Amino acid sequence: MDFFNSLTLDLKILLVGIAGCALLALFSGNRNAEKRYMLVLAVLTAAGVYRFTQISGSDHAAVASVPHAVTPPPKHTPLVSTSAK
Repeated sequence: MDFFNSLTLDLKILLVGIAGCALLALFSGNRNAEKRYMLVLAVLTAAGVYRFTQISGSDHAAVASVPHAVTPPPKHTPLVSTSAK
């Protein structure tokens, strides 16, 4: 799920379209419609692969190089028994 969330919006839409066309092609009872779904599936897959490979490495490097502030965990004070008093 982290991989899907790390994608850009256009790639998410392409992946959902690819999955939808694959399901329609699998469960279509009509052979002509099945061929159309497979053609759309091939076009969407080609567009997805092209778009995925065109994402520049500098975009990922810029996102990865952003410093994240690391906050130290809060110091816990030990519990003190009140029954001994």
